[in-house]
Amino acid sequence: MSEEVYDFVVMDSKSRVTIPLKIRKVLGLREGMKLLLIANSSKKELRMIPLLELQAKVYRLRIVMSDRPGVLARAASLLAEEGVDLIMTESRTIRRGEIAEWVIVADLSNCQLDVSALVERIRGLDFVKSVEITQMGYKPERGV
Repeated sequence: MSEEVYDFVVMDSKSRVTIPLKIRKVLGLREGMKLLLIANSSKKELRMIPLLELQAKVYRLRIVMSDRPGVLARAASLLAEEGVDLIMTESRTIRRGEIAEWVIVADLSNCQLDVSALVERIRGLDFVKSVEITQMGYKPERGV
């Protein structure tokens, strides 16, 4: 059963926030652990997702594809086959029946391909229009 824990924190003069001990314990947070922060400006909300692997290779992928039934599942299957761990995904239709977008935050630590080869595999799907990939915290490797 999931447990929700609430606490207040204060941002210091250097914009740092200390995560309270009871929340660190509930989430299993440890020193040196990577955390993914997601800011939603419209909701004025900040989400934090712990990445359990200290050696996580976290990337953001943006795949533009045809808007047809089953294409998202096919793309997800390809990523699963290659050992890509999906941390967070969001998909939306840009033009109904024509174009859709899938944005993924993923850990490529266990991916069987290097980044360039993975992008080429994704591009090889007949419904994919474009692929962008960016290592989190680094410059984008557009279209690799």
